[in-house]
Amino acid sequence: MRAFVFVVVWSLWSMGPAQAQGSKGAAQVRSALDRGKALVALRKCGTFLARGGDRAVFIPLRAEAYNKLGEYAAARSDAAEALALDPGNSATVMQYGIAFLGMNQADSAIVRFYSLPAGPERDLRLAMAYGMAHRCTEALPLLTALITKAPAPNALRERGACYAQLGDSTNARMDLDQAIALAPRDPVNWNSRGFHRWAAFGDHKRAIADYDQAIKFNPNYSFALNNRGYSWLQLDELRKAERDIELAGRKNKSNPYVQRNLGLLARKNGAAKEACAHFREAMAMGGTPLYGNELSELLKDCPTVPVPQDLPKDGPGIPRPQRNAPGGSNAP
Repeated sequence: MRAFVFVVVWSLWSMGPAQAQGSKGAAQVRSALDRGKALVALRKCGTFLARGGDRAVFIPLRAEAYNKLGEYAAARSDAAEALALDPGNSATVMQYGIAFLGMNQADSAIVRFYSLPAGPERDLRLAMAYGMAHRCTEALPLLTALITKAPAPNALRERGACYAQLGDSTNARMDLDQAIALAPRDPVNWNSRGFHRWAAFGDHKRAIADYDQAIKFNPNYSFALNNRGYSWLQLDELRKAERDIELAGRKNKSNPYVQRNLGLLARKNGAAKEACAHFREAMAMGGTPLYGNELSELLKDCPTVPVPQDLPKDGPGIPRPQRNAPGGSNAP
């Protein structure tokens, strides 16, 4: 009996420090995330997991860190595992939706965000997903309600983008200008105005000026570099276009809009085969929904790539690559 009591007491004592360490570790990761130190949070998650930390605690936090770093495929994988460990967890569902959003899979993102209770972050993310899916008539009421309560720059630039998508340049201009006025050092605001206010309506010189500002505040901003490259392309400044687009690709290797622009650049240079390879790669990465069906139309001019046949069953099979369907993204 004494031995049994000793074992129980020892077991409870030994569990205590581990649980305390897990709680302390989670607090450290949460603090790093809240301070904008996503890379620090990611490293801490790795450290605690390597020490046997509870995966149900640290995997959701790691998913959030990956999302903040733009590593959306890794975030999606972690969020899926976290939901298997803790089904229906609202915070994890949010991260799952954000990962789909970042991977240009707007419909999948909508399903996740729609399942969550209404609230400022959920409504903003759902509106963003609607916008990516070209469903701005559903996004606008959500964004207007958010702006009425508090005119935040992120909601304003998303509504401005939707107005631009619907061809309303006047309201797009007002929202995008106001977003910059509220947060003039936020590179996303400059990139959004360059794309949705200027480039979308053919004014690429002014678009480049806004992209310059975005890149000034964040020299590693892949989307702004890529957008500036596209505007240079429209102005027939091919060397400058190539420089910016290739640099954007080095900054973010999973950006399908880079592949789309590289394809347009190759086509401009008469390299049809190379252009088609880039267009296919863009589609494999999730497509370019901000340009509607443009990518599908471009691929119609490309020769069909034959699918390799499987070998007989008594020989080794040829694995077929799995590809994701196109979706949407916040910024091109």
